[in-house]
Amino acid sequence: MFYACNPTKRIPQGSHLLMRNTIITDSSGIEKERLYSLLKQRPNRKILGLFQFHLSMYNLGNQGKETKFKNWLKSIGEEPAILDSNQTERSKNQLRLLLYQKGYFHSVVEDSISYRKKKARVYYKLTYNQPYTIRNVQFSTKDPSIQFFIDFIKNTSLIKPGNHYDEELLNSERERITSELKDRGFYYFGKNYITYEVDSSLQSHQVDISLYVNSINENVDPATNGYKPVTIHHAFNLQNIYVRTDYNPRDPEGTIPVDTTIVKGIHILSANKERALRDEVLVNNIFINRGDRYLQRDLDYTYKRLQDLNIFKFINIQFEEVPRDNEQKEYLLDVIILLTPMDKQDFTTEAEIANTGGNLGIAGSVGWRNKNLLKGAEVLEVKVKGALEALPNLSDSVEDNKFLLFNTYEIGPEVTLTFKKFLLPRFITKNTSRYFNPRSILTAGFNFQDRPDYKRSLLNASFGYNWQVSRTQRMLVFPINVNSVSVNPSPGFQARLDSLNDPRLSYSYDTHLIPSGRFTWILNSQQGLSNKDFFYVRGNLELSGLILRGLAPALNLKTDDKGSYKIFGIPFSQYIKPDIDVSFHQVLDKNNTMVYRIASGIGFPFGNSSALPFEKSFFSGGANSIRAWNARTLGPGSYQRGFDIIEQSGDIKIEANIEYRSFLIKVLDGALLEGAAFLDAGNIWTRNEDLSRPGAEFEFNNMFKEMALGGGIGFRFNFSFFILRLDAAVKLRDPALQLGERWVYPNQKFVIGDIVPNLAIGYPF
Repeated sequence: MFYACNPTKRIPQGSHLLMRNTIITDSSGIEKERLYSLLKQRPNRKILGLFQFHLSMYNLGNQGKETKFKNWLKSIGEEPAILDSNQTERSKNQLRLLLYQKGYFHSVVEDSISYRKKKARVYYKLTYNQPYTIRNVQFSTKDPSIQFFIDFIKNTSLIKPGNHYDEELLNSERERITSELKDRGFYYFGKNYITYEVDSSLQSHQVDISLYVNSINENVDPATNGYKPVTIHHAFNLQNIYVRTDYNPRDPEGTIPVDTTIVKGIHILSANKERALRDEVLVNNIFINRGDRYLQRDLDYTYKRLQDLNIFKFINIQFEEVPRDNEQKEYLLDVIILLTPMDKQDFTTEAEIANTGGNLGIAGSVGWRNKNLLKGAEVLEVKVKGALEALPNLSDSVEDNKFLLFNTYEIGPEVTLTFKKFLLPRFITKNTSRYFNPRSILTAGFNFQDRPDYKRSLLNASFGYNWQVSRTQRMLVFPINVNSVSVNPSPGFQARLDSLNDPRLSYSYDTHLIPSGRFTWILNSQQGLSNKDFFYVRGNLELSGLILRGLAPALNLKTDDKGSYKIFGIPFSQYIKPDIDVSFHQVLDKNNTMVYRIASGIGFPFGNSSALPFEKSFFSGGANSIRAWNARTLGPGSYQRGFDIIEQSGDIKIEANIEYRSFLIKVLDGALLEGAAFLDAGNIWTRNEDLSRPGAEFEFNNMFKEMALGGGIGFRFNFSFFILRLDAAVKLRDPALQLGERWVYPNQKFVIGDIVPNLAIGYPF
């Protein structure tokens, strides 16, 4: 369809379709992306840099008799970008202005156009010439209040002698000074009080810059109506801090405070004596005090922390200047914090398309949440989840009981209690910063699975902490994490395990206990919703059984026939498992993004364990991994599975992914349809030789030879609150094939059955 629609077929005679803009420069002084962003006319969008999908949709809808469907095609498409000479001239002016703002005062901007049939390409040639640099910078003011800070402003300035002249840098300096002064009490200060004079007449490709901070009304014409005399800027301190905890913006008079409590100098007011939040918890999330100098950053952080409590619907911080008289001559502000509580409890119901183990099914859950259980913003959440799935019968068991299409059933409750503080002794927490924004999380759950091959019961409990290390970093430390797994295999499945003679696999399906601790570091450099490149890094270290194994002799624990210690009659696992996941999101423009990811991990079972537990092993394949393989079917190494369809696991995992994402159209009342193209590479391996799985062992010399490679395309329906993803992938390189035949398509014909579909929620990474 794309190729059948000639993009120039409906271009009027004498007009030309703009196919490309090309900017040619004699220097790398300004980023090309910045230059292209200024062009007033752009070619029609292309997907993958090749297909003019949106233009094709418009052309399809703009032919023949008008219909609703054709109007819809036109609405999602783009009109042809007919070359407009006026827009070309405007683009030249914009480029010339940017060069001037960047200090290239003698730059030259020229354009030329090449025509071919009904197509046109526009070339912009930029000759920068020598840039102007900064010779001297002078900072001055007549305001004595500002004069006190002028040396600080000068010493921390962004404007340095020797730098290129750049008007954007001058604007950044205005914003920086404004922020610095607001954080020193100057409540009414704004960047418009800062002016520049630039002298470029030095005949040396240099400029002198004078930065001047005006007093109030100093730069206002006295003839202006309502003119007020010139006054100096004043720094304000905070006097009274009032917090209204049950303010109703729809009925302010109905929530007039009748009760007032003063805690650490903060006035807490409410219409009822019974308050929703304990006073000490409220005060601990307010980062301003009576007598403090007005600091904007502390007020911003106070707002953020009150918002993080998740019990207030509206938060409004207001200021009132305290009147001055003969007795009170200070410049003071009263702070009024108006808080409107939200509902304390809520219920949730969820319906899901399950993708557990790569097999489709349906799932649902019912949950209840109390967001302020003990009046300290504690969150108690109770959820019961059930699922039905259609899984392969690994042993052809006669016990394959089906309900409709499903033969696997899962149900289980989970309880989570979150405290918004460190649950630690006072002598430990007294020196921790309130800025950590800590969480203490207790979780307990039970899950029962009835599969064709076995019944499995999982009991888990964990306790840990989550806190903000910095603006971009978080730490999660869970010193207690206990999982008890009880497995009851069917006779057929047990016979199948025994026939494989794989001690590692048999161990994975034994009843066992996993007492572990987990440490996680997260770095996310993304700032809000800004369209800038960012990194996401997640590093984990999991330790299991070390303390229990060390105490085993002292506790007089018994051993089984394999020499493994048991507690409560169950052998426990012992291993060390580090892993890391790194992704870089490169924003090409507002519609296109490239994502690069690499993930790796390794597990070291020892002492009480001969292999990693099944739940803690590494797996590959599936919707969030190598998508050309079904979940848990890839590897390990070059192992050729034959008719063995038991899920494969390993001790080592390496994955790398590249994904291109592009916005296509808006559908379903504002939902976004995005397209994607991707390449996935990776595999899993065992650390040691596995006689039952030849080729599974990791060898560095064979690592790249045993890398699987898959590629495909996909669609994402972005509903803002969740993303529904459909990917279709094919194998490009299969390490399970013979060494000289691992590239798939030179050696076989493509058939539709080669496509592996993946349906999932959310982006893969």
